[in-house]
Amino acid sequence: MNFRRSHLLLLLVASATAFALSAPGRASAGMMAVTESDNGREFTLARGDRLEISLPATSGTGYTWQAAPIADALVKPVGDTKFKLDNAMPGASGHQIFRFSIEASGTGTLELRYIRPWEKGTPPAKVFKILLIVR
Repeated sequence: MNFRRSHLLLLLVASATAFALSAPGRASAGMMAVTESDNGREFTLARGDRLEISLPATSGTGYTWQAAPIADALVKPVGDTKFKLDNAMPGASGHQIFRFSIEASGTGTLELRYIRPWEKGTPPAKVFKILLIVR
């Protein structure tokens, strides 16, 4: 009887260990995808997460999305901004894609403005703004 109990106990401990090792953890950073429909929303993220923002843009108009100066150290741009065309026609609309890494804990606003860079002093045609809460 003792022999069976020790085997059962060993089996239970091994199963619990295997379950604990296979349970999802925070080992890898998460990716949060954000689009124009998320304008004005707030997002809770963790340090080390990634944020990808995809906003509609038309390449032939001269307008481009630009991030407003980031005063705090919550996020850092990752790589260059990408432009993904919706189709291959010249001047076609598409999406401008920004990637950020979440660097520090805190709360702050991330703002992108749809502007023509040479039109100084002109208000943006559109503004995209989200609130980030980083834990």
